[in-house]
Amino acid sequence: MRLLTALARPGVLAALFLLCVLATGLGCALRTPITLFPDEPSHIARADGLRYGEILGVNAPVPTTGRVKFGVILNAAIDQVLLSPEFIGGFPDKAEPESAWRQTEAVQWDWHQIYSPTQMVQYFPVFYAPGALGLLLGEKLGLTPLHTVYLGRVAMLLAFVAMGTAAVALARTGAGLMFATLTLPTLVNLASSYNHDGLMIGACALAVALLTRKQCWAWWAAVGLLVCVGLAKPPYAPLLLVCLAPLLGAGLWRRVLVVVVACMLPALWLLHTVHGGFVSYPRPPYHPGPLYPGPHDVWLNAVEPGANMRVLLAHPAQIFILPLYTLRVFWGTTWPLILGGISLGNLRIPAWEYPWLVASLGAAALAVMGAARPVPGQNPGWGGVDAGLVAFAVFVSFIAMELSLYLTFTDAGLPYIEGINARYFLLFMPFFVFLLPAAGKGLGKLPGMTRLPRLAQGWFVLPAIGMAVVNVHALPAYIIHVFHMPMP
Repeated sequence: MRLLTALARPGVLAALFLLCVLATGLGCALRTPITLFPDEPSHIARADGLRYGEILGVNAPVPTTGRVKFGVILNAAIDQVLLSPEFIGGFPDKAEPESAWRQTEAVQWDWHQIYSPTQMVQYFPVFYAPGALGLLLGEKLGLTPLHTVYLGRVAMLLAFVAMGTAAVALARTGAGLMFATLTLPTLVNLASSYNHDGLMIGACALAVALLTRKQCWAWWAAVGLLVCVGLAKPPYAPLLLVCLAPLLGAGLWRRVLVVVVACMLPALWLLHTVHGGFVSYPRPPYHPGPLYPGPHDVWLNAVEPGANMRVLLAHPAQIFILPLYTLRVFWGTTWPLILGGISLGNLRIPAWEYPWLVASLGAAALAVMGAARPVPGQNPGWGGVDAGLVAFAVFVSFIAMELSLYLTFTDAGLPYIEGINARYFLLFMPFFVFLLPAAGKGLGKLPGMTRLPRLAQGWFVLPAIGMAVVNVHALPAYIIHVFHMPMP
């Protein structure tokens, strides 16, 4: 019982998180070939461009007919590593020849700077800073360009580990749910790459942990983190509404003023992005879908945001119907990738892990729902109205996220949304720390629920701890099995 009690302490969980995720993440970062994380070539270009001050991005130096008309300046040697085609030959489950690896390892530094088109200039680059520092450090240490790219991955992982450890340690409630969420194979694998979604999820977890503390500095830090998330991807800016709680607490108007000012920053970045123009993704010639308000016998060959904007204006109810319908239709293929999607985000981990991962999240959620200790939803000043506020903020952000992909990535007039990745939903999971207490209060009269507070909290985090420990070996071993890549 003493051991179970100790396991539930935030400090112990934080230490376990640091050890397990660092070991697992290093295995993912060092045994996954370059470019075989989601959109990694573009993310690496964005991070390397940050070393040269490329915050807003630059227009193409010469007129181009390609879909990406803006990009960044990066080192020519880094670009040469990204263009090495031999890494693609190692996927899937196909041994990569060591000669191909050595060929890329032999790339030498070229101090020229070149232009690289990347759609990632649409994202404010705050979460690319660790990767940029890793690239700079590798160059200064005299590492090869290839090993410098791997060092940048490690730097991104270390930043995620730091935020995740702080989130678990600082959470006044829900530390077990934080641990279970942040140790999911999908997230650990993603955090081991240049893809900034991993750090965005870590930032949301840390912001939620800070909001569980009744301290002024923690509230301001949470606002700052959520502003960074909104700048990186404006559809997530509505999550700043969570900082208004408690709605019945003192100082509400002060919080409203700060949140309004904070929301202006993502709004300004969105205006900059719209002014610069979204990426026009080419498509094979197609007729518009059934929702298209214009003639359906025309041929289109690209995704144009204006076309689907006209769809939403002609059918306002689709603003809510499209995201909810898409979620329901594709949920069967989405939820396994939320828990265990690796590589480009579409490769599942072994099937035996899924029941245990579901059990880990379920047990951690029960701990938040039935804990006897005070939680935000039950503290003085917090009530059902605040849980409703959090639910509203998450729902609005979910709608905005899905509609952004309808406008920028979906063929005109389709009755569903294309391009939704499972990792986009992971960002919402930490906010269930605020929602589950209200659900637990409603279910408190059910048989067995009254016994939950009397159980040792360690029982509820033990499944997640067990999976985190197992994946220190299991996840890197599976990645080695898939890619057969030599050790850097």
